[in-house]
Amino acid sequence: MEQRYRYEVLPLDTPDGDPHWEAYANIFRTVFLEDRVSPEGIAVFRQHRRDDQAVLGMVTADGPGLEGRVPIAGFNATPSTVNDGHGPRPALIVNTVGVLPSHRRRGLLNEMMRRQLDLARAERIPIAVLTASEATIYGRFGFGPASRWQSLEIDTGRFGFRAGVEVAGGAVEFVAPSFLGADWDRLVEAHQARHRGTVGHTKADRLIDTGAWDPAAGGPSKTLRAVAHFDVDGSMDGFALFRFKGWDEHPKAQVLKVCAPEIAVERALWRALTGMDLVQTLVFHGSSPSDPLPLSLLDARAVKVKGVGDSVWLRILDLPDAVAGRAFDADGELVLQVDDAMGYAAGTWRLTVSGGVGSCLPTDSEPDVRLAVDTLALLWHGDRGAGEVARAGLIGGTDRAVAAMGRLFRWDEPTANLASF
Repeated sequence: MEQRYRYEVLPLDTPDGDPHWEAYANIFRTVFLEDRVSPEGIAVFRQHRRDDQAVLGMVTADGPGLEGRVPIAGFNATPSTVNDGHGPRPALIVNTVGVLPSHRRRGLLNEMMRRQLDLARAERIPIAVLTASEATIYGRFGFGPASRWQSLEIDTGRFGFRAGVEVAGGAVEFVAPSFLGADWDRLVEAHQARHRGTVGHTKADRLIDTGAWDPAAGGPSKTLRAVAHFDVDGSMDGFALFRFKGWDEHPKAQVLKVCAPEIAVERALWRALTGMDLVQTLVFHGSSPSDPLPLSLLDARAVKVKGVGDSVWLRILDLPDAVAGRAFDADGELVLQVDDAMGYAAGTWRLTVSGGVGSCLPTDSEPDVRLAVDTLALLWHGDRGAGEVARAGLIGGTDRAVAAMGRLFRWDEPTANLASF
């Protein structure tokens, strides 16, 4: 990094009126070609970043066109959790990364990434996660897509569950999103505790889900709608969020989130959503390739897959700690050589699993399989099988060793992440 640049952290107790808040937020607005942040947007950003105890890394510079030393690159990250099968464990969410176009290709992203990941490792955070706007940026930092999203289009007139498929009793009610506030934390935490591959929600998620903030509108949401499910005792045990998308030839609504710890409650919410008068089509971008919803329907063709893409990207920072937090659905032993240019997970490791609990220790033994750390991420949440990844040329080893790795890393439960970041 050139001498004119300096890595700094914007302190969370920086006074509200300090111009660095606006300059920092506008880095990301400029990079992603969005409108400049409003005073209301800055206030909300400060609020949820402080509430989440985020780390606002940045690179500052001075020079022509800059008003003193100002941020020209930002790395916004949040300490959070991920459930890899043994309950929520520490994880770092990389929320937003941006470098102004006039300062690209000067090592700024490398500097910010190394600083933040070093800090996470020092704080014993074994995993970092992000979502990627481009597919070619983060592999060199050891991130790989651990799960995929799937976009569904649902014909409400053909929707109906097969006989014998359990749908929760109780009651549903269409409510204002603000009504969810009293139960939102409990429900999203219960969902994460129940499902593998789930990342903890941030305070920004809470503001958006309860309608307190709509980033597109720059204020409280006027279009977000909610439906809540209540058990037989009247306690809320799930909710869904949606927006009406307009009176086209086929009136449609977009489902934004379906949150329920139990699958039977999730089905009850889908039945309520598809039962809305006038809405002929639902679109939902939060599904995954392992979503069981189509299989549970009498007419599986009521659901059409309209697109698939990468969802959560994952980076292992401490392999032994990450293994300790990951559930395994088969026992066994494997020696794997992990290549990691940044050094965090590099080495040859003996992975041993007994009773679904794994341990991982350095070893001098010959490896059974060889792979890069970003390739290991492909397997981490069970979204890809070792055989598939080996056929892509990303895993070295005998067919027998690759098959053993596939059995060891396979998950029998699908992932169900709901958090946005």
